[in-house]
Amino acid sequence: MLMPDVTSILDDPEVGGGVSFQVRRKTATRVLGSVEIGEEIFDATGNIQPQEKSAQSSTAEDVRSEGIVIYSTFKFEIGKNFGETSVTQADEVIYRNKVYRVTRVEDWSEWGYTTAYATLDMG
Repeated sequence: MLMPDVTSILDDPEVGGGVSFQVRRKTATRVLGSVEIGEEIFDATGNIQPQEKSAQSSTAEDVRSEGIVIYSTFKFEIGKNFGETSVTQADEVIYRNKVYRVTRVEDWSEWGYTTAYATLDMG
């Protein structure tokens, strides 16, 4: 890990860290002509901030949804394809009884953390 070690800040409540949340990761696997959905729930902590509205893309109707930015030692994913048999969907973050779908991940593993951008799931 690169120096200085910034990971302690992620769980320091004096600077907004140490926020608890859960990450739900769903996997779809093809089994004998059907699809089975598996789900894992991970407990995590970090620093969660509102996403700046200017960082969100805009549509013709200028509809913008609620977004958050999460700094954590948890390794977020936006989905993976494991060949012809299974895929994982984008991680879902459960925070304050709301579900956010991870749309972008910045891997700062050299520094010991990742940054995830997530949008409120309206579904």
